[in-house]
Amino acid sequence: MTMNTRRRPLLVLLALLATLPPAAGTSLAITDEEIFRAFPFNLQNPGARAMGIGGAFISLADDSTAAQANPAGLTQLRDAELFAELRVTGRDEVASNLSVDFASNTFTGNITAGAVSDPSNQVHPSFLSYVLPLERVAFGFSRLESLRVRSRTQNLFTVVGERAIFDVGLDGRPVIVGTETVDEARTADADVNANIAQYNAGVAVNLHRTLSVGVTAVLGVLSIDGRVDNTFSDRSDPLLSGLTLLDYSTRIDDDDTDFAANVGILWRPIDAFRVGAVYRQGHRFVVTEEISEIGFGSQTVKKQFGGTFENVIHTPDSYGLGVSWRPSEPLTFFLDAVHVEYSDLLDGYRPGLNRITYPNDETAFTVDDGTEVHFGVEYLLVNGGTPLALRVGAWRDVDNRIRAVEEGLDVVFPAGEDVTHYT
Repeated sequence: MTMNTRRRPLLVLLALLATLPPAAGTSLAITDEEIFRAFPFNLQNPGARAMGIGGAFISLADDSTAAQANPAGLTQLRDAELFAELRVTGRDEVASNLSVDFASNTFTGNITAGAVSDPSNQVHPSFLSYVLPLERVAFGFSRLESLRVRSRTQNLFTVVGERAIFDVGLDGRPVIVGTETVDEARTADADVNANIAQYNAGVAVNLHRTLSVGVTAVLGVLSIDGRVDNTFSDRSDPLLSGLTLLDYSTRIDDDDTDFAANVGILWRPIDAFRVGAVYRQGHRFVVTEEISEIGFGSQTVKKQFGGTFENVIHTPDSYGLGVSWRPSEPLTFFLDAVHVEYSDLLDGYRPGLNRITYPNDETAFTVDDGTEVHFGVEYLLVNGGTPLALRVGAWRDVDNRIRAVEEGLDVVFPAGEDVTHYT
């Protein structure tokens, strides 16, 4: 049986997005398809005060947002507190163009591509919490939206060169049996609407007047609806040249839940110095994707991946350490270091749906764990009985883009860049 790759879609958005400015937050990918390439996760501590000092809130955590930043800080509240955050999120439409000369064991030639991504602006309640403090114990209940994205991406590209023709070997694995010339124009049109909401219930206890601990149980709920339609025009075939035909489509419309936990500790040895630490466990969601029956290449794709298959979205575990120092009454410095296990993103990662890597579903990809650094300064101006707080901050997001290991593929699937933010 011949697995002819002539009418398989070339899903090169992974390469295209490598040329785009990185979005705030972590971008995840569970396959190398368009709908998983740019998830802007909300990983920052909520609240205007935390944002004003660059997110360096682990050692402070003295309001109801401590339910997320460091649950041990809940014991610092003296009265019941209700907090709500309404966030307006907007990302500009982004266009990009790419031309790459590429050589591998499956394709040698030139890829010219362009992409347009058009995310929707949204207004949504990103964080809601209620804290009930007692004598030595405090309880906190909250809801956090760690992901809300609605976006459409369209990719236009041409492929000119020589590519491999595959057959199925005795072991059921693809075997290269020849090559063929390709000259095609292709389009991949994708939509995604995804949301992750976290429902938190936490408790904090004062073990000593200088030491408190807290733990939060987190129920994560993922909902995702997405599609990728891949079309082609074979310019090397006189009968098909100029016609745009459907190659194959994928659909995903699924929900999943998972439990995780956050653990925090807060130590206040003296009034002017504080130390906090927190561990946040990531969620592991499993959702089902379906390959459509319609399309010239759909049956070929289904032979490789099955009619339906599971995708894993594993948000990273993280460990944070924060310190704050108040050298004088109005002035405080804050510093956090948060180590993020971005390698968790590779849990369940499925290469091979991208035409560049097809049918090699063992193509090596990697991503480095990284440490984010958050720094902030707060200065209080006291005017009568009403203090005015001046805050500045900065933090650095480290590169978390999944990249190819193999030489040649690393040009198409390159690493990203670190990004510094200022508040």
